[in-house]
Amino acid sequence: MKKKRSKSRVVFDVLSIIAQEDKCTVSIILRRANVSYSVFKEIEENLKKKNLIEVKTNGGKSIYKITKDGKEFLKEWRKFKRLMELYGLEP
Repeated sequence: MKKKRSKSRVVFDVLSIIAQEDKCTVSIILRRANVSYSVFKEIEENLKKKNLIEVKTNGGKSIYKITKDGKEFLKEWRKFKRLMELYGLEP
């Protein structure tokens, strides 16, 4: 049986997807992060409040972009993840 992802891991996955995509939409995030819409909306609000992402509307579609703070957060998270793995722990 596959282990359930932690909430922090889901947030990291969502932020990583937004960082990788030029025009990131909700459907891309839901599909690639494998999260429900309700879970995503909760994460989205949190990321916006922390200024890690911004949302723009283009032709009725929400387009997600990572901010400078979001890029810095991802960079630090990756360092933390490598450190945890080095010691045989899971982030």
